[in-house]
Amino acid sequence: MNNRRILPCLFLIAVQTVFAQDLRLNKDLSSTQPLKGNWDFVWNELLTPADFQKKPIEIKQVLVPGSWTAQGHPHLGVGTYRVKIHLEKEIANYSILFPNVNSSAKVWVNGKLIDELGVCDIDKVKYKAKFGSLLIAVPADTTTLDLVVQVANFTYTFGGITRAPVLGPTSVLIHEINTRKGVENFFVGSLMAMFVYQIILFFLYKQGKPYLYLGLICLIVALRAMVTHGGSFLLLDLFPEVSMEFWKKLEFFSVYAVVAIFPLYSFYLFPAQAYKKPIPAFIALSTLLCLVVVFTPHEVYYQVLDVCHLLLIAGFVYSVLVIVKAWRAGNKDASIILFGVLASFPFILLEIAQNSRIIYFNVSFPYLVEIGVLVFLLFQVYLLANHYALAYKNLELINVDLETKVQARTAELTKANQVREKLLSVVSHDIKGPLNSLRGVLDIYRQGGFSESEMKSITGKIEENMSTTSMLMDNILHWTTNQLKGVKVSNSKIDLKEFVDEHFKIFKTILETKNISLINSVPQIEVRSDKQILSLVLRNLIANAIKFSFEKGRIEVSAERNKSDFTIKVSDNGKGIPSESVESLFHPNSTLSTEGTSQEKGTGLGLALCYDYLKHVGGEISVQSKPGKETTFTIRIPSI
Repeated sequence: MNNRRILPCLFLIAVQTVFAQDLRLNKDLSSTQPLKGNWDFVWNELLTPADFQKKPIEIKQVLVPGSWTAQGHPHLGVGTYRVKIHLEKEIANYSILFPNVNSSAKVWVNGKLIDELGVCDIDKVKYKAKFGSLLIAVPADTTTLDLVVQVANFTYTFGGITRAPVLGPTSVLIHEINTRKGVENFFVGSLMAMFVYQIILFFLYKQGKPYLYLGLICLIVALRAMVTHGGSFLLLDLFPEVSMEFWKKLEFFSVYAVVAIFPLYSFYLFPAQAYKKPIPAFIALSTLLCLVVVFTPHEVYYQVLDVCHLLLIAGFVYSVLVIVKAWRAGNKDASIILFGVLASFPFILLEIAQNSRIIYFNVSFPYLVEIGVLVFLLFQVYLLANHYALAYKNLELINVDLETKVQARTAELTKANQVREKLLSVVSHDIKGPLNSLRGVLDIYRQGGFSESEMKSITGKIEENMSTTSMLMDNILHWTTNQLKGVKVSNSKIDLKEFVDEHFKIFKTILETKNISLINSVPQIEVRSDKQILSLVLRNLIANAIKFSFEKGRIEVSAERNKSDFTIKVSDNGKGIPSESVESLFHPNSTLSTEGTSQEKGTGLGLALCYDYLKHVGGEISVQSKPGKETTFTIRIPSI
């Protein structure tokens, strides 16, 4: 009884080794025909056509196209496909296109090895994955094709012949390949162009972070299109020496990064309405997923793909809530963005469905993500175009009012020119006056009008006038240089006590003439600042103090330093400054000159120049004065 059961089984196995599964094609072979149907399949062996004749083999039937994972086999492993194709007539210049085989393959036609994709081997060390297509030439002298396809997959999640091979005229297949690559390259080129455009907008606008994240989404989708199944494989062709594992990590890393990037785009697009608490969670989870990609093999990080899908949907919900909130708050742009998100997300959802193990749905369309992103970008481009149109309309309104504004500006410039003319007039008078006086004194002296003793008595006055004129010239030169070339700051170490002593020597003669005491109360401290600017300010403040001090007066210079800044104070007990003059004291347009206690002249330029120069080192100047009693000027400069 047992022998009767065993013999039929052996007979069936023997028959399977001889007769392969048959596919009969339509009579019309002028167009391409997919080789769909049940193919013979042997799991865990790489068999040649000769192997099928040598030994009994247990053969199963699998559906092509389809992953062997769906047939109950592990996604990593090897297998051999076999099918016999019957043609109605002999054909010439025909080929079979294998769009995708995961992830390496060898193809035999009628017992002859024709081509290999990657390195197909049962040894993982020798095995080498490659994503691409195979175009196999069909012999012209036969009506029967016996196909044997070895497949090895130790890289990708879905192993086997995942897309249907296609038989057709070689020229038609090549045309279809070129058409497909043209479409793929169109998507990639469009996305890369939008990436560059968004990055330019990011650098042009201060609040440009939404453009940065939208640009990153464009870049990620473009990169994914160049390395994923159904894509152009452009990067793989450009860098064939790079391992398949790297490209898969790049693909999944990019997808997992979008978990944080898309919510961040919405967050920075409408920061006033955005919910802040979910953002750290999106960033943390996205980072965790990316780290899984970096540090684990494909079979591990693929397992969390559905987690990524759920987070992407959560990010979509978050973005919709933020955009709706902004719309309700009166943001007109939010409505356009909302329509763009709602129009594009169905494509993303279908892509998620056909890659998910939870809600698998085969759409058999390779460009879903690309189309979804481009649809959204159309709304974004419309929004920008609308902004430009509104800006142009506003510009026209501005042009209507431009003549009035030009007239107002002309009046301002006329007033500024009057101020400059007044300044030049004052400067010219105050320089020419002392020089003419000196010339007159020298002429009288040469003519014998002054004796030696009389000349000595007025020498101090002459020296005082010359010192004042020299300082005035310095101020004018500094002001002119500042206006024409700007101020260049050069910091160096300064011993403040020694620095003040050096400046006291400059005013020695003038001090003796007015019998004024000059006191240096600066402690032994060292600071860093621009020596030239500090010297200009200190000279002007000491000169001012001398000018408005009475005979036998007292001038004191003090200083102190803390962690953030240092201050220098110049105090005198002279005539003081009226309260109504304090506010305009440091204005550059104010050139009102006040006579000193000994009828000294001035231009009013020095204090304005001090104020302007101190701004370049981050400093400031202030004054406190009691008319008829005392005045204290304080300069404060940040410590370096």
